[in-house]
Amino acid sequence: MEMYYIDQGYRVNRVGGAGDHEVDLILQGKEGYKIAVQCKRWKRDVGNDIVLRLKAGKQVHGCYDAWIVTTSHFTKSAREAAERLNIKLINGAALQDKLMRWRKGKRVG
Repeated sequence: MEMYYIDQGYRVNRVGGAGDHEVDLILQGKEGYKIAVQCKRWKRDVGNDIVLRLKAGKQVHGCYDAWIVTTSHFTKSAREAAERLNIKLINGAALQDKLMRWRKGKRVG
């Protein structure tokens, strides 16, 4: 994910580890705003507990926006919480589509 976002024009700071407050990456766009990203490589669905913790992590790290990227899906309660908290959710199907287009562009370019 780090390489993907770098290619999309973001500066990427890898956070992760103990005390990360559910933030794996902090993306910084050209405009200067920061996005907290949580990556979950799970087979099970991501629940609203992750959404709620990322909301806190976004604030702790001073980010404007927050995204959760997963290889699986999100529970209904996670989708509802994310909508209310303005957190972008990227599920496995959307992620696979983004990465396939990116890889295809890397081979052509």
